[in-house]
Amino acid sequence: MSSFVGNTSGMALGTLTSRLTGIIRDIALIAAIGTSVFSDTYSVANSIPNIIYILIAGGAINAVFIPALVRHMQDDSDGGKQFTDRLLTLIGLVLIGIVALSILTASFIIKMYATSSWTATDHRVATVFALWCLPQIFFYGIYTVVSQVLNSRDVFIVPMFAPIINNVVVIATAVVFMWETQAAPTTASVTSSQLTLLGAGTTAGVVVQAAILIPTMVRSGYSYKPRFDFRNSGLGQVRTLASWTIGFVLVNQISFLIISNLTTYANVVAAQTGQVATGFTSYQKAQLMMMLPHSIITVSLITSLLPRLSRQSHDGDLDTFGNEMLSSVRLVIALIVPCALFLFIAGPRLGFILYGHGASSQSQGLSVGLVASMFALGLPAFSIFYVLLRSYYAQENTRTPFLINLGFNILHIGIGATAFHFVNQDLKVAVLALGYSLAYTITAFVTWGRVSARFGALSSRVIMRHLVQVLLASCIAAIVSTLSHLAFKLALGSLSFGLTIIDVLATAAVFLGVYILLARAMHVREVLDLSKLIKRT
Repeated sequence: MSSFVGNTSGMALGTLTSRLTGIIRDIALIAAIGTSVFSDTYSVANSIPNIIYILIAGGAINAVFIPALVRHMQDDSDGGKQFTDRLLTLIGLVLIGIVALSILTASFIIKMYATSSWTATDHRVATVFALWCLPQIFFYGIYTVVSQVLNSRDVFIVPMFAPIINNVVVIATAVVFMWETQAAPTTASVTSSQLTLLGAGTTAGVVVQAAILIPTMVRSGYSYKPRFDFRNSGLGQVRTLASWTIGFVLVNQISFLIISNLTTYANVVAAQTGQVATGFTSYQKAQLMMMLPHSIITVSLITSLLPRLSRQSHDGDLDTFGNEMLSSVRLVIALIVPCALFLFIAGPRLGFILYGHGASSQSQGLSVGLVASMFALGLPAFSIFYVLLRSYYAQENTRTPFLINLGFNILHIGIGATAFHFVNQDLKVAVLALGYSLAYTITAFVTWGRVSARFGALSSRVIMRHLVQVLLASCIAAIVSTLSHLAFKLALGSLSFGLTIIDVLATAAVFLGVYILLARAMHVREVLDLSKLIKRT
């Protein structure tokens, strides 16, 4: 248990540092490129490597390979060495082929993910960015698969710190870009050297992120040797499992393609009508705001837990498996629900603080924060769903998650795209985020019902009582802290940037204090245990 807590806390520290530098990276990027159509050309192009990588290989690597690696490490006489060599070789070859094909079809891919309302210049700039960014696919793959090899060997912390150097490189790139441009860039004003600087600098960060893991892999006791004898090597089962996971990701990316087209279109219309620039970049940065607590808390917890769940599943110890899942869900609820409520009430102010500078504006920052507030409503369901899916992956069941995810995406697009066409221009992107939250809430309840039916330890009655307690404490904390914000604003009138920071910090302090007091009074075990841990440290 102590090693689990140590790994989780170490990963949480690494993730926290990574996300904090990621926030600084995003602040620097938005200050450099704003949230207008030009920023969308960069954001769409820089998202495509992630999209293609995750679509073709990333989902399978993340969801399937740790259980397979653990199984072969336990069952094979060589501790899974040959299996791992073959796996790395196969993935490397696949990634190289994907990069080559993607570069050849870059212009077509951009047309798929961007609105047809873009001008020829907009499309050309996005394509140039894509050509620079597409090699990231290979390096994302290397980073992910090496991280999985390290995780299967109970090395968790270093992969969580690796993205920090990536963020530092991109921050430096954004600062130099700001110095080069001196004004808010547009697709018509940006020069070839400026495009090269931003595109090459962004990709360099991913290269370094992957490269620094290689020495750690060697120190963990594993030395890679290329092997091309794939036939009858045990990869067939992985391929079958991965096919459902690729289907899972494909459904997500079809949904993402629709969202990308809608948000880039919204930004073009905003530019034409003189309204606040709110498009793909705003949607993306708002979603990242929502993902911060999820990444620090839920991802750190589950990354350390998944190898243990895989071993318990492999050994048939389903009672322990169920108890581990129950503890994980309870902890996620106790920590994520208050984070979500705070982000909901403070979203616009946080958006103003983070993204209302440089090539952006105060109104654009507030708009990003409003979208983040809509995402916050779905954060608890998103994190719970993330935990529940790992129960399937640990048992090497990828078919059920595909079917559940298909239902989620139908709901997401059905709700969001329908509402998009009926709301005012200034709310179009925000309502897409609201559709995302509603869809995840419904999906999480359905998934919980299925998983709890399989494991007796996951009592719905126990979890619902816990959820109600945490939600009640969080809502009261949100009300009290909102009243303190209104009193602060009433006393001082219009808030400057500095006063807004003070206001948000004060709101957070009031929220946290009220939540902890109420949670302790309700005997929420996870908050009590965390309080004791903090006192000991």
